[in-house]
Amino acid sequence: MKNKWILLPVAAALLLTSCQSASGAAVYRNNPLELAQRVGQTVQKSTEIHLSADFAEPTPQESLSACLHYIAANQERYLSYQSAHPEMSPWDVVTYVNIGLDHPFYTNIQTVSDPAGLLALCNKYWKLPDGYEPSDLRPLSSRVAVGVSNQMRSEAAGAFEQLCADAKKEGYTILAQSAYRSYARQESLYSQYAAQDGTEGADVYSSRAGHSDHQTGLVVDVKNASLPYNRFGETAEYQWAKDNIYKYGFIIHYPEGKQAITGYKTEEWHWRYVGKKAAAEIHSLGLTLDEYCAIFLANPGSGVPALTSDTPDTLSLAQGSSYTFAFQPSGALAVPTFTTGDGTILSTAGLRFRSGTYLLSVQGLAPGSTNLYATFDGQAPIRLCSVTVEG
Repeated sequence: MKNKWILLPVAAALLLTSCQSASGAAVYRNNPLELAQRVGQTVQKSTEIHLSADFAEPTPQESLSACLHYIAANQERYLSYQSAHPEMSPWDVVTYVNIGLDHPFYTNIQTVSDPAGLLALCNKYWKLPDGYEPSDLRPLSSRVAVGVSNQMRSEAAGAFEQLCADAKKEGYTILAQSAYRSYARQESLYSQYAAQDGTEGADVYSSRAGHSDHQTGLVVDVKNASLPYNRFGETAEYQWAKDNIYKYGFIIHYPEGKQAITGYKTEEWHWRYVGKKAAAEIHSLGLTLDEYCAIFLANPGSGVPALTSDTPDTLSLAQGSSYTFAFQPSGALAVPTFTTGDGTILSTAGLRFRSGTYLLSVQGLAPGSTNLYATFDGQAPIRLCSVTVEG
């Protein structure tokens, strides 16, 4: 492909909403979501800037292969899916195909190679090996469980018991309703549901045998002290859970608005243990486990993880206002931790991952200057930007 000159940094800076401070520096008062939209518009505009007519746009294949989670063996599938979904970004095309969504559910099925791994993914494209049963199951304490189907793998059980104890101290009661299920038990349940609602109806709320992550021993369905489990989303405990269970290594596997990806209706009560590191990353990025595995585990990549910013090296921000940075990853894919040098001056106010871009919101708290840093595991902190908050 011929190189093209893209004036992205300059154009992005010109598009930001700003005014002049007394010092002459640009003071940004943009809305975070508006900035994200403007960054997307800037990219689109920049691709129209040519040095000459000889410079060509990237081909579809080049746009796909530039994605850090691209898998060469999937190339034809990517191109086919992109052709069928021209509205999708190359990054999302690669993600969806890596999940398997270019095939109907329960087709192109593969067997999980490491069923004992904390990130073993059981879904409508991956099944557990025949006869699999975790080797370290143990009953949950009777203080945090009701019913009889309440075994979990040892690490997950300990984490859940601690979660319930800590929630109790804050006035919330969380109980296990159903945890480990054997292949035979899941087969029986699914058969009942399919007889009641038909296969198509059952498939949106129940897994077929071998495809249920209950069989991993890492899943628990929860309830509070008064309502049935399927009304957990109405409880105060659910509001607490959304902000806290990741600290114990759990995620909500089937969150709201993700049925097209997971294949299941929202289940606020269905919690999956993935370990504290993965849970924190999935929570902060707003991803499902399926997306996380398709992006960060699909292709380990090479090189040192790094970020490219859309923002100048120095930034002035009005006190009380917010700003959203857009960071493009490069090298090996990894999730950074973002921190500020002085949290009394500048705070991080939210992180999301959209089509291969980290969108980090910060808020100016008090007048002063500090730095914004990113840290990858095993690396020293990287200074991203110097920020001055003006009163």
